Amino acid sequence: MHQVDLYYHAGCLSQQTILLLAKDLEQGCPGWTIASHPLLDDEVTAKGFQVLPAVVINGRVVASGIPRKEWLIRTLREWDQSDL
Repeated sequence: MHQVDLYYHAGCLSQQTILLLAKDLEQGCPGWTIASHPLLDDEVTAKGFQVLPAVVINGRVVASGIPRKEWLIRTLREWDQSDL
């Protein structure tokens, strides 16, 4: 099973967009576990993020900011293909 983690500042303006993206990913990529993580300032520093929002696939930061949904779904599907 693959994992996507979406990290964002708690209460940030991007929070709603990230949560909607998480729902879209759950529907578009049912084989993936999707988790969203609101972080406080001290948690951002502790986790070592330079920029939020951040998209982490299987433990690797692959994007910062809010990626286009289509790009991210395509990336996850390509990741699935590479595992064959």
